[in-house]
Amino acid sequence: MKDVQTDLVFTPLPKDYVPRLWSEIARVLKKSVETSDGKYQVDDLLELALNDELVLWVVLDPAKDDEVIAALTTRLIRYPQRNGMAMDWVGGTRMREWLPMAHPVMIDYAKDHNCWHMEGFGRKGWGRMLEKYGWKPDYTVYKVLCVRDVD
Repeated sequence: MKDVQTDLVFTPLPKDYVPRLWSEIARVLKKSVETSDGKYQVDDLLELALNDELVLWVVLDPAKDDEVIAALTTRLIRYPQRNGMAMDWVGGTRMREWLPMAHPVMIDYAKDHNCWHMEGFGRKGWGRMLEKYGWKPDYTVYKVLCVRDVD
């Protein structure tokens, strides 16, 4: 989808195109993936996308030769009683410009895939950005390290 106000393009990336744009996508998602505390590396997302376990979405700026300015991933979740769509990784810049365009597209995608809801994972600060789109905190995750001497 192209936004007429910003001229930015937001689209799910067909699997065949992922390798072509991977270096740019990895660049914008790297900082986000680094917050996983070692559970993921950015190239894990490439493998998951190529195996149809997640969808890579990109925000392109046609004024800059279709530069990837942001990227995010979604995955469909099959719960026993209803389906959902998770937004796991988001990275890049100019979110205030592209999120108003991207949000309804992702909601429609989720609906088209019989999802009851969308859920996302991120820092507490995400709440300020997402609350204007109807997102609400759902639960808090706690963790404790079980292995102490990991290099």
